Amino acid sequence: MSKKILLFSLFDDEFGPMPAFYLPNDENEELIMNLAVQSLTSSFFGDYQKEHEGKAIIALSLTDMVMFIYYFVIPSNQARGGSRPASVSILVDKDDENLLYENSGYLENRIKQIIPALRSSDPSVSTVELMRLFQDVKKIDQQLKKPVEKLPIKSMFNLIKEKNLVNLLHCIICNLPVVIVGKDIKSIMTVCDSITPLIPHKILIIETITADAEIIPPFDIVMIDESEWNKNPAIFESLVELPRYSMDDDKFYNLEGDFVFVQTLLKKVKKMKTENEIETFVRISILKMIKKAEQLEELLTKENKIDAEVILEKLGIKNKFLETLLLLLGEKRKELQKKIDTKEKRLKRFLASK
Repeated sequence: MSKKILLFSLFDDEFGPMPAFYLPNDENEELIMNLAVQSLTSSFFGDYQKEHEGKAIIALSLTDMVMFIYYFVIPSNQARGGSRPASVSILVDKDDENLLYENSGYLENRIKQIIPALRSSDPSVSTVELMRLFQDVKKIDQQLKKPVEKLPIKSMFNLIKEKNLVNLLHCIICNLPVVIVGKDIKSIMTVCDSITPLIPHKILIIETITADAEIIPPFDIVMIDESEWNKNPAIFESLVELPRYSMDDDKFYNLEGDFVFVQTLLKKVKKMKTENEIETFVRISILKMIKKAEQLEELLTKENKIDAEVILEKLGIKNKFLETLLLLLGEKRKELQKKIDTKEKRLKRFLASK
């Protein structure tokens, strides 16, 4: 797969062109600095007061790579002239320069989507969007040519059974790494790209690996072609026991638990009309549940023993959602759950005393 670099550059009145954000974050700093200078000088031609917007693809002499640049300005009261030149640059190996030309329209539109976030005064907002952009950029390779577009969530029911969509969302919300295997990687990407906007609490790490991979990188979702999975290489041994969704069989493996929270979400989603309404509802609902889990952890940390009924009352939740909150505790669940006293436990103690 082609090497790729993402770089967000800004013009600083004192220091000139500067890298504001880049991925991978272990790239050579001197190279990144030079790329930031080249990105802005090539785009604005030294006239950093000029307000214009556009794209360019240039070959680089300082490294054996080709760079796609989308340049624009960011309004700023602190900057001379009231605006600050900026650019988002995407680099690939010189041998893969056709990827930039073939996907230039997609890259331009994708970057335009996040410009409002890049103009935000909150750096965390721009960071999230740039990380998501890099995930999309990584999917452009010689085999796939162009990244797939996401489907409306209701259309997902035509691609994947509702119960499996529930399982997949459950894994992602509860931080359970999941393996997706299928013959058509583009279909798997469609599923991943369609789910991503629904997840508010983290940047989904989506990786593609093959049987000859040297390492398994950290991931939330790992996509594997079925032919690669069937080779059963030793490196896949660590994945065998993880939750796994087979797209062609439309079955989930290695997953048990309580899925009431996600089932309830999707039941309500079906009654909604617009995609924006659906995304907002799902994202807010997930954030609320995560907040409740944090409150539950704080509550259990302070107490030696506490009735489940008291927990439900203090958190203002229904009993059917308690299992999801416990899952969100992650590794702390085993110890903290011992502190919850239930009717069943009390009954067992009573019978034992007799």
